[in-house]
Amino acid sequence: MNFLALEYFITVAEELNITKAAERHFISQQSLSNQIIKLEKELGIQLFERSPSLSLTYAGTRFLRAANKIIDEKRQILREIDDINNNCRGEIKIGVSHTRGSALLPEVLPLYNQKHPLVEITLVEANSETLEHQLQHGMIDIMIGFAPITLEGIETIPLMTDRLFLVVPRKFMSQVFGEKTDFMRGKFSESADIAPFKDCPFLLLKKRNRVRSLIDLYLKSKNIQPQILLETENVETAFALSVKGMGITVYPEMFLNSLHVNFSEDSQVDFFPLNNASTVCNICLAYSGTRYLSKAAQDFIKTAQQVYVEKSQNMLFV
Repeated sequence: MNFLALEYFITVAEELNITKAAERHFISQQSLSNQIIKLEKELGIQLFERSPSLSLTYAGTRFLRAANKIIDEKRQILREIDDINNNCRGEIKIGVSHTRGSALLPEVLPLYNQKHPLVEITLVEANSETLEHQLQHGMIDIMIGFAPITLEGIETIPLMTDRLFLVVPRKFMSQVFGEKTDFMRGKFSESADIAPFKDCPFLLLKKRNRVRSLIDLYLKSKNIQPQILLETENVETAFALSVKGMGITVYPEMFLNSLHVNFSEDSQVDFFPLNNASTVCNICLAYSGTRYLSKAAQDFIKTAQQVYVEKSQNMLFV
């Protein structure tokens, strides 16, 4: 048994499809199948059921846990050896949500890459629940996510705070407030109240998204059951539809800053901050305190902190 055989097995267990697993390793399906059969013979157990479809046996499930631990230990010791040798090469795996990655990483990765041109960076984009699982099991080195993260052994470093903004098509402002629209627009520019819009259509993210959880708690505290016209996985989709006048949505402040939004009289929507404790997101960097953290990963954390300490002092909305 060798490390490559374990990596082949883990990939097949993840994909449960020989074709896709072989493509990931750039080998033929037959070669991969032979490797799995050889591993089963060496262990004296059947790792997979072949019909009616590929699935792990009980023994295969147990062996998968052990294989992941072995590969994780291998990665850690290689990173430590690499640092001991003072080698400037290396790799880091960074987990971040699809949408927040587009707002956060362009500020950090170019600067980091200048300092560490030989470090291979892998981005893993998924929802918070998936990323927390991967962080805990050593599948990623660093996660950019929401605090608090209460998983055992996970350390967090505050990065920035991020308010939620109400995005309101201007036609709804006129419908709700009539002659008082301009006055209310000025009032809400400091701090919005969602209650007057309770009968308007809302465009919200789907359940299990952290931003949706925050806004649900806020709405519950106001005893409001929103008229949800549409739910989506993508905050950018909700925002684009709101700009077209389809409904009201909620949008993180960091995205507004990266968009350089238009606040002129010709704007189709208004942006109002929700200055409530329940609508403030605390963004953090997270890593495992029980695994070896490479120098490359430590330097990424330092770079991100440097960028966002400076950036938080120059936010558009203060």
